[in-house]
Amino acid sequence: MRCSRFALAPLVVVVAAACKGSTPPASSLPLLDTEPHGAAFNPNEIVPVGALSDFSALSATAIAKFLESTPYGGASFLSTYQSNGVAATASIASAAATYRINPIVLLTALEAKAGLIASSVYPSPPLAVDYVFGCGCSSPDVCDLSLAGIDVQVACYASALRDGLDEISATVGHQTAGGWGPGNTSTSLDGLEVTPKDASTAALYQVDPVVGTGKTGTSLFENIWALYIGALHYDPASPVGPGATALIGDPCVGADDCNVPNAVCANAAGYPGGLCTMSCTGSCPTQQSFCASFASDGFCLPLCSPTDSASCRTGYGCQLVDSFGVDAGPEYVCAASKSQ
Repeated sequence: MRCSRFALAPLVVVVAAACKGSTPPASSLPLLDTEPHGAAFNPNEIVPVGALSDFSALSATAIAKFLESTPYGGASFLSTYQSNGVAATASIASAAATYRINPIVLLTALEAKAGLIASSVYPSPPLAVDYVFGCGCSSPDVCDLSLAGIDVQVACYASALRDGLDEISATVGHQTAGGWGPGNTSTSLDGLEVTPKDASTAALYQVDPVVGTGKTGTSLFENIWALYIGALHYDPASPVGPGATALIGDPCVGADDCNVPNAVCANAAGYPGGLCTMSCTGSCPTQQSFCASFASDGFCLPLCSPTDSASCRTGYGCQLVDSFGVDAGPEYVCAASKSQ
């Protein structure tokens, strides 16, 4: 079985019931992981939304240096590990850029899930590595071979986080498929009520709806996140990446305001308030955007509903446009009057 889009499972069945699998056994975690390293744990706020989307927080070189000299006093086996011919370092950097997720978040998740950052040698069993996030597994020992590898699993995790953020942004109730959203009180799998302060915390609970006690769930994630950002001297309150949270279709003044790969800010006459976009050749990084044809070029624009006047920003209309670079039908997107 192969899913048409990456979906995390079994972290939460509600992400994609058809892709649910079984979580590989977790490695024994070092004491550093289970100790608090910052302020008292607050289950309602794990990672600020700007920090979660700060996909350029670490370069590929910085990721490699971190894996070569981890907070655990040595190198991670991931510093030299490859899967499907792709170095783990490149896999993490690529997933961060493609899905606009902070690479420190991805490093944290790899450690929280199976202790892969602290491991100096390839851990056992192989499922803990090749299916670290359970993507493609229908049971603990039945997994799709085509979804094996750190490169696929990290992309799966990053994709699920991005989908959660996009769902919160796009839905009327501003919540994920599992009901997690800013200001919405939900019950975790371990029976605790949580009211996420922001979209980033809600997205994290969507992929792992467990609070835990410092050794599992978001409490463990927060311990490791605090450890890593301290070691890297990263300030989550002041993301270093471009533009913090402006996504495709959002207002902008310049490209640095747009938190998308190879960003373009369309701010000429006819684009009220500016428009964050990016060039494309057939696909865009989120399911809420579409590669629209502009004569000889393609640019990502936000999808909209022609029956919902509020689905586009003021100054932009919901227009039917052709796709660029692929043989696909037209879609309705939010476009400026002079953009087509």
